[in-house]
Amino acid sequence: MPNNFLKIFFQYVAPEDAVERILGSSDICPRIEVIDSLESLGRVIAEDIPSPFSIPKEDVSHFDGYAVKSSDTVNASTVNPVKLKIAGRIESIIEHDLSIGDKEAVYVVTGVKIPRNADAVIPVERTRLIGDYIEILEPCKKGDNITFKGADIAEGDIILKKGSIIRPQDIKYLLEIRKFKIKVYAKPRISLIAVGDELTENLDELTHKKLETSTKLVANYIKELGGIPKIMGVVPDDPEHIIKAVKNSLEDSDICVTIGGISLGVRDLCWRTLSKHPESIPIARGLRIQPGRATSIVVFSKKPVVMLPGHVQSTICGTIYILIPLIYYMSGLSARKILPTIPAEIGEDIVVKEYKSFKRIRFVKLVKQKEKFIANLLMGDSSMLSPILKSDGFIEIPEGVERIEKGSHVDVHILSWSQLLQTFLKES
Repeated sequence: MPNNFLKIFFQYVAPEDAVERILGSSDICPRIEVIDSLESLGRVIAEDIPSPFSIPKEDVSHFDGYAVKSSDTVNASTVNPVKLKIAGRIESIIEHDLSIGDKEAVYVVTGVKIPRNADAVIPVERTRLIGDYIEILEPCKKGDNITFKGADIAEGDIILKKGSIIRPQDIKYLLEIRKFKIKVYAKPRISLIAVGDELTENLDELTHKKLETSTKLVANYIKELGGIPKIMGVVPDDPEHIIKAVKNSLEDSDICVTIGGISLGVRDLCWRTLSKHPESIPIARGLRIQPGRATSIVVFSKKPVVMLPGHVQSTICGTIYILIPLIYYMSGLSARKILPTIPAEIGEDIVVKEYKSFKRIRFVKLVKQKEKFIANLLMGDSSMLSPILKSDGFIEIPEGVERIEKGSHVDVHILSWSQLLQTFLKES
């Protein structure tokens, strides 16, 4: 279908402009909730967290050994060992008020507070035990094997900042500073509706209908990127059913996503139905991306309804360029970020002349060659699943560009976090 004909029905919008329009016309915003720190892995912090105390709180021993005055060890050697009296033992991390005098040593275990007047620790293996004394076989310097108060983290330091994503090591830190509850951004709730008379979720109907799988695809993207999907099932190509399903889904969801029914066919009723409803604000009838150009958006009862095309590559592109930025925004992250990228060289000449005013998306397979990746193009129309199954990610061909020469640098957008790991595990 010629581009000029399509413009009669579509008013294509740049994806980033569509996202800005959604944020400006809807009531969606990041929400904050308080959860157990132990359950916070992968969540986005909604507060700066200063350390309430220094770590360590006091000067502590770095090894099991003997706390000493370094001045008592100046002339120690294997030939002329220095003999020190054992004045006490600290074998557990308990409060104590021990001190040492001249020519004395106190046994300490790792992590305990250094006795007063001591300024060094000599590891056990560098001493010789003789009754109530030890022999020092080499001199030590002031500060040896002591971790000083605040050397790790100073009181008041903001180690975890608002907008950070919680990692396993962060949870250990939270427990160390006794921060057992933490403010995080709530996960956005997103409902998913499949539209089409030809679709079913009932396995007994597969002889005359097609199994609905697209909502499962998008639901897993939502899960992986921090949202909570809710699959609402299949609705027929009928205006009343579409309106009812969208209204029901938005009762306890932040965003509604429909899949299918947005092209120009007789049964493509989603845009026609939702854009004309009195509770609706049209945002975009089409995006300047290909595949995925039919992706359309309205704000319905102050909440976004993202209408994705049914062809799988178009479904994914609409998800990436509209839904993912909204998930990030509601999760306390930047709505301008999409997916991580890996630098690569294109493995062949690419010539793309259609949709020149669009951002063109092409799926690629990455091949490791020595210290670099080569991106090889995977061909197939937007209904084909195999290019996505074989791909590691996609490249963007900017608006107006018709040719990319073999060997040119490209950024490959990785399709998911699990794919990112798999890509880095590729063998040479």
